[in-house]
Amino acid sequence: MFKKSLVVGMSLALAATALVGCGEKEGEKSGDAGKKDELVSAPEKLVVGFIPSQNAETLQAKAKPMGDMLSKELGIPVEVKVTTNYTGLIEAMAAKKIDIGFLSPVDYVFAKDKKQAVTILLQTVRNGSPTYRAQFVKQKSNTAIKELKDVKGKKVAFISATSAAGYTYPSAMLKEIGIDAQTDVEGIMAGGHDKALMALYRGDVDVATTFEDARTTIKKEAPDAMEKLEVFAYSEPIPNDTVSIRNGFTPEYQKKVQDAFIKIMSTEEGKKIGKEIYTFDNLVPGDDKNFDPVRKVIKALGIEESK
Repeated sequence: MFKKSLVVGMSLALAATALVGCGEKEGEKSGDAGKKDELVSAPEKLVVGFIPSQNAETLQAKAKPMGDMLSKELGIPVEVKVTTNYTGLIEAMAAKKIDIGFLSPVDYVFAKDKKQAVTILLQTVRNGSPTYRAQFVKQKSNTAIKELKDVKGKKVAFISATSAAGYTYPSAMLKEIGIDAQTDVEGIMAGGHDKALMALYRGDVDVATTFEDARTTIKKEAPDAMEKLEVFAYSEPIPNDTVSIRNGFTPEYQKKVQDAFIKIMSTEEGKKIGKEIYTFDNLVPGDDKNFDPVRKVIKALGIEESK
């Protein structure tokens, strides 16, 4: 059941992009999306989208100040939107409903390669590093789980089918030791890193897969999470998430947006907001080649076949 729902769910979500795009009316103002063939050099408004790696309402409130700072730098209104799921942002950018997206590594690859909908502008930096790791977490009191092989047959909270740290990299790690994440574990899609950890904290699941160290995202709800929940495995480095812009803007305007974000992140206020949104403290120019390792993992898992 988990295997079928994963493949069908991803297929429907990615295919929905084309249907959403059919509803675009000429003259709609999100990045002046009405004109198909003309590159936009001076939009009247921008919409910036975020993926719900944590509670959507909380993220909306945290992200709004970033939109306000970007609006000040660009001199136009900037609206912030948090999509309802991990594929929603790809759909909206392909349909020209959202102009700029904070895309996870796997989401970026799908949006770039399969939908040909985006261009990378920037990559996040955390504590001086452009990469991060996925982690497997369990309750410290659960002595039945000591290493990856012990995950077989257990109930695991993944994040979503396109989450690098929350599904693809952990699945690849399990595959390397002969465990199929779709058939050899009882997998659920929690929809957020905080939700997966809270499910683990409550004892609803045996294991959660998240980014490193997502336990800090539930400190308010679970002050003792760092003591109660224990990391027992890490992935290889994963390239950090991107700030990508939908196709349809001139190279000059893309550079203007890129420079605006870099200027914002050079300020203490910008760094504070970045940490509150996705725990990043800097943004640097992005390079598509950095995501070739992600493409290899996607290919190894066969996810690329779900079109």
